Amino acid sequence: MAKLPISEYLLSSPEVGDLYERATQSQFLSLAGEGQLPPDVLCQWLSQDRLYAQAYIRFAGGLISRVELPTKIDGQETSKTLQWRILSLLQTAMLGVTRELNFFEETAKKYGLDLEALGPVAEGDNLSHKSAAFGPNKVTKDYINLFDSFSARPNADLSKTLLDGLVVLWTTEKAYLDSWTYAKQQASANADTKEDLDGGALRKEFIPNWTSEEFQAFVKECQECLDAYAASQDEDPEEVIAAGSMAIFKKVLVLEESFWPMVA
Repeated sequence: MAKLPISEYLLSSPEVGDLYERATQSQFLSLAGEGQLPPDVLCQWLSQDRLYAQAYIRFAGGLISRVELPTKIDGQETSKTLQWRILSLLQTAMLGVTRELNFFEETAKKYGLDLEALGPVAEGDNLSHKSAAFGPNKVTKDYINLFDSFSARPNADLSKTLLDGLVVLWTTEKAYLDSWTYAKQQASANADTKEDLDGGALRKEFIPNWTSEEFQAFVKECQECLDAYAASQDEDPEEVIAAGSMAIFKKVLVLEESFWPMVA
């Protein structure tokens, strides 16, 4: 690994170029940005994203439990130490996703969107679409399992470090921001939401929220905290940190790519 910040190393690696593009530039996002995403597909995705957000709360709590605050005062203001900065970031993440869940419900009610929409029934499934119980699909389950592997529960995987968690956190948020920025770029300069298939929910509400300056600042803070914390890990060789972070980075991107529903 070259002397690069870990985030720059991950993003610039030729191993992930195509994967990152697939994870952040899907047909789903293209149609969303054009206002031509079918409402039923939007509802299916929102329903799964809401379940993802609920698991994210446990994930952030698990990372908070891994922060080791300094016990000594070394001349720095407490709020400026890296550990306190990371704690502040994770608190912001918790508050942000809590607001997001409320935002989902308020916007869904405003535009008549179903937040318990079922996806297509898999071929060979004996359950009818209407009789199937709502819950996470396979990709969402995989994401929930990843988040819960960092949880603060008694059976938590103690081998999952704070650094691992910060890689997951930054990757999910960075990919989310880049995805919705891509969607936003698909709209014409004089886009009129009156003809949008979802009544304007995406282009008037969701996309502005997911590309806002506030969200951009949060993602930047995720990146800076990750880079600083990775650089502080003197006990592990750079190559070990790089390899472990790359494996996590790729795993999250594979989940991100699969999380977008397939649309014609």
